Amino acid sequence: MVNMSKTISNYKQIKLYITKLFVIFAISIFSHFAYAQEWVIDNAHVLDNQTKSNIEETLRQLNSRTGSKSFIVTERVINQSEQVFADDMLDQLIQYKTGQNIEGTLLLVVTEDAIGQGRRVYISTSGDKTINLINDRTIDQLTSKFADDMRSSNDYNKALSHYVTNLDKKHDGNSLSGTDAAGGGLAGLLSGLLAFFRTKKRYRLPEKPIPAVWKNNTINRIARVGDQLIDSQTRIRMIPTPQRINNGGGSTTHYSSSGNRHGGGGRGF
Repeated sequence: MVNMSKTISNYKQIKLYITKLFVIFAISIFSHFAYAQEWVIDNAHVLDNQTKSNIEETLRQLNSRTGSKSFIVTERVINQSEQVFADDMLDQLIQYKTGQNIEGTLLLVVTEDAIGQGRRVYISTSGDKTINLINDRTIDQLTSKFADDMRSSNDYNKALSHYVTNLDKKHDGNSLSGTDAAGGGLAGLLSGLLAFFRTKKRYRLPEKPIPAVWKNNTINRIARVGDQLIDSQTRIRMIPTPQRINNGGGSTTHYSSSGNRHGGGGRGF
């Protein structure tokens, strides 16, 4: 009888343990699914439903059009630097969305002062194309505009809506339509032809002068002396101008804890 009670007790403990594992697994799957469906993760609850929905739709269209995945994350407080938090969060979200590390941008907004640095905004970028496009100068412009909006209105809905609009314009400004591409190709062809003919003209040898008919115009018969005392030759060569190579498109880069290359920058507001 005692053994039977002990067996029943062990069975209940095993059943309880399995139930806990299932709950943990279900929460993990739900969190994965929830993140995979969102481009805006408003953990600080600073956006109203309509604004969040509008921003989500704009980011969805932007991400579909460009292939680069853009996210917005808000947090009340974080226990690490915004660079480390944003880089790791971007790596995690891109993995959820695509299953691989590709192009992406994440705007992190920290709404409360937890480590004595005030409220902060930070942009993390990944992928060569995105790092070159959203470079240090662009990051400074985007975060500066966000900070100005917050100082003037203290309205996260307005500031984040403006950020998404400016980000969308930046991506559009970097893409060419078919007409633009054709026009650029034609202009490049004409410019190349013009440079070719200019160079050809510059390298053309001077024409040989017509010698004076001095024999027929002299009274005395002067013999022609054919000694060649000086033999000189002049060569003209264009010295090429060295090209400046800008690594990373003007972006300062670093590596996240997962080993992925990132650009980024931020400021207080």
